[in-house]
Amino acid sequence: MKSSIFFYNTNSTRQVIIWMAQFQQDTLPIKYLGLPLITKKLSKHDCTPLIERILARANSWVSKSLSYAGRLQLIKSTMASMQVFWCSSFMLPVSVIKECEKTLRRFLCGGSGNAVKQSLVKWAKVCTPCQEGGFGVKNLTTWNTALLLKQVWNLLTDHSLWVQCKMYLIRKHSFWTLPIRGLHSWAWRQIMNLRSTTLMHLLYVIGRGNEFSLWYDPWLHGASIHALYGHGVIHDAGMVVTKRYRMPLFLISGVGLKRQGILGRSSKV
Repeated sequence: MKSSIFFYNTNSTRQVIIWMAQFQQDTLPIKYLGLPLITKKLSKHDCTPLIERILARANSWVSKSLSYAGRLQLIKSTMASMQVFWCSSFMLPVSVIKECEKTLRRFLCGGSGNAVKQSLVKWAKVCTPCQEGGFGVKNLTTWNTALLLKQVWNLLTDHSLWVQCKMYLIRKHSFWTLPIRGLHSWAWRQIMNLRSTTLMHLLYVIGRGNEFSLWYDPWLHGASIHALYGHGVIHDAGMVVTKRYRMPLFLISGVGLKRQGILGRSSKV
């Protein structure tokens, strides 16, 4: 049986639940799809399988028979991609990224992940794009951030299972103004900390507006109207507040206005 069940403070009903669900009881931490399923901050020890996997690939007999150009191609095509799944789920600790880069650097210079040889080219140059005179190897820190920004995009567009997380964690609030609380998990706090980075790469275009908030989305020079001017300007605008139409502060006498209702009905004001 692949399904397991975990308990917290349910001693009195534990056996009843196990009997009804027919699941095997297990304890944290465990691995799920190769990743550690933990409730605390990711540590270097938790990432040991990732480091060992890259090191084993670098020390394989096939890798040792490659030339310098062949080792570079192997790093770009295979070894640098081994941590994509991890980088898409967690913000890797700095120590883990340095350990992975050290293994790749040693493999490129000496043909082994444990070889210690003088590097012919600085690693920063190796990670520079080919268009700028580098070797085109992805910078692991930048790659980690980019993959997590993809998770932010999925959260904003509601096109994935992140919709359920949004309903639970954000609810009726805006993702951009939601405060970071101590009860939030470490992984969720890392995603929330990327909001300022997301704004630097976000572009708004005119659309239907069903996934956009005029007041709380940061479309005005990287900030929202609410952040710049407060809630008072929303109230004084006489427009939509929490999906309800508010009567303007004044109407021109004798003029009939026709509007499309917020909920899809046509009405006259």
